[in-house]
Amino acid sequence: MVSLSNQITSFAQREDDSLYKAWENFKDLLRLYPHHNIQQWIVVQTFYDGITYAMRSMIDAAANGTLMSKTEEEAYNLIERMTLTITNDPTKEVNPRGLGVSLISML
Repeated sequence: MVSLSNQITSFAQREDDSLYKAWENFKDLLRLYPHHNIQQWIVVQTFYDGITYAMRSMIDAAANGTLMSKTEEEAYNLIERMTLTITNDPTKEVNPRGLGVSLISML
């Protein structure tokens, strides 16, 4: 279990992962270790710290500031909404190398 805990706390987005894929990979780690006892704000912070600068910028734009200025619930829900929006419209899928202006404007 220590290995899973380390994987969670040292999460890093893979180079070609979209925001959706990175979020799903991160949640998969959490599901593998359901008794991780990591507080939700740390979950959000760990994910945010582990994604690319481009993805953080996109999330911050959707947050109308910075994600970390939101409550833990607001931050978590924003990431969930963003990834659901991407999933529901594959043409809006964004990779880490480019920001999707259409995605940001959708939120």
